[in-house]
Amino acid sequence: MYPFESGVWDAIGNRIHAFIKNNLSLSDDAVLTLRMRLREQYRSTMRGLHIEFGINEQDYLEYVHDIDLTALIPPNPDLPAILAAIPQKKYIFTNSTRYHAERVLRFLDVLNFFEDIIDANHISPYTKFERDAFPIAFRLIGNPSPADCVMVDDEEEIVQRAKEEGLKGILVNHNPQMNGYNHLQISTINQLEYALQQLTR
Repeated sequence: MYPFESGVWDAIGNRIHAFIKNNLSLSDDAVLTLRMRLREQYRSTMRGLHIEFGINEQDYLEYVHDIDLTALIPPNPDLPAILAAIPQKKYIFTNSTRYHAERVLRFLDVLNFFEDIIDANHISPYTKFERDAFPIAFRLIGNPSPADCVMVDDEEEIVQRAKEEGLKGILVNHNPQMNGYNHLQISTINQLEYALQQLTR
């Protein structure tokens, strides 16, 4: 919903670092090493912190997503009209929290265009990077046919997992000139209607 290069995930990453450092009393180097291992072993830092250290997942999510959106996300005045022109039902499927997703959607003035938000709490213990998360998400939205659905994401691996589950995929890639991705690509969410037309054809 916002440009990859906006710095939102860098800001969240800094909050993750601070959360671990403050709660586990680790050095900066130790935090970096731990984060890399947990992400590799458990697919998410949050899950690893909960399993190995008993960290409360809700406390973690609330802390790391408490960032200043106004300093990071550029306005996108064209986006409401773009989403309004797409009649299909739209859902947010996120590895973050409903709180963060709603803040972003309100900031961009597009919250009313989405039926619901499926967040990290709904798909726990999985993440969007895992195929097991998709059946959970589908149950939450009434079990539509995957073939009738499209996953739009800026992570190539997530788009690939969605396609493995039978969905169509659109990769929002900030550098669409990159080769090697076997997906329909657009450079910004503002090209979504065009991408959907390409899938239809």
